[in-house]
Amino acid sequence: MNLLYLADRLSIRGGADLHFRQVIEWAQGMGWRVNLAVGRIDPEVSVPEGVCLTRVRGLAASTATGSRLESLGPLMGSADVIHAQNVMNPEALRRIVGTGKAVITVQDHRVFCPGMGKTLPDGTRCRIPLENADCSVCLGEESYRQQVEALTAERLEAMSGATLIVLSNYMAEELAAVGLGDAVVIPPWVGLGGPRDNPGDAFVLAGRLVRHKGVADGWRAWIEAGRPLALKVMGEGALGEDFDGADSLGWVDHRLCLAEISRARALLFPSFWQEPFGMLGIEALAQGTPVIAAPSGGMEDWVDTGCIGVEPGDVSALSDAVAHLAADPLAARALGEAGRVMVGERFCRGVLEPRLEAVYEGL
Repeated sequence: MNLLYLADRLSIRGGADLHFRQVIEWAQGMGWRVNLAVGRIDPEVSVPEGVCLTRVRGLAASTATGSRLESLGPLMGSADVIHAQNVMNPEALRRIVGTGKAVITVQDHRVFCPGMGKTLPDGTRCRIPLENADCSVCLGEESYRQQVEALTAERLEAMSGATLIVLSNYMAEELAAVGLGDAVVIPPWVGLGGPRDNPGDAFVLAGRLVRHKGVADGWRAWIEAGRPLALKVMGEGALGEDFDGADSLGWVDHRLCLAEISRARALLFPSFWQEPFGMLGIEALAQGTPVIAAPSGGMEDWVDTGCIGVEPGDVSALSDAVAHLAADPLAARALGEAGRVMVGERFCRGVLEPRLEAVYEGL
């Protein structure tokens, strides 16, 4: 089988980027021929050995343009399956879908929500479909709002006819609400660590350090709990300097991030926007580290085991959970081990790879 993977970028900065690389390496392991076309390449990224890479700059565009897409035609013509991820250029999407052999992984709200990821300004989920929504609640400036609404609708129309993959039931529900039903739910898979002997002596906050990720709530909860253990903060963003008393590590690569999480008492995941999946939480559970989570969006697919769930924005409940796990290391170990077992049953490679193979074979 000849596979062509397309993306706006090749990066290792986020969960979506890491999962994309996982899929490429899996396809190579299946013995298939793999070609890769991306709009841009982050400087710290290496291309998997044996993958033929082509730079197609138009794939990085977020608006409809055919500029710099010329080399896409020959690549698509020789492929048996074309799998796109995070491509937001409607013209590129139309060309991909027009081949009749397109798979698109939807990891982004931008195909069905012009605003902040189906999250209203008060932090609650927006449940109004795009065609009926009054987006002025989130986007006050009229000309900009009209522009973004039109772009969102154009992306949605351009994807019609493709085989769609999503990472969570939440994303499948949102696509069905805008007329794109039958999306296949295939979560990202993670590597499973062994049982933990040490419950850990620090809490961890990690990811983009921005308001809608709820990181300030996590920090405040740790403060209110009396700073019972150290708090390590990893990531970059507008709030990167606002965590007094915490050990701010800045951005660290994925390997070091997982190493810190695997030694933590718990991962704090207080996000209040609608997470498409929340891969970092599953990675923590896979290492036997419990998660204190404010479940939103796709997180609801996995917060049932190994987690203490609280309402988004409830700092008091977050604080109580921090204090509980700090005071009871045995409970933290038991909770983390339950999560690790669950991940092995539901989110490991052996369970999820056959689903993706079936999608490809179906084309």
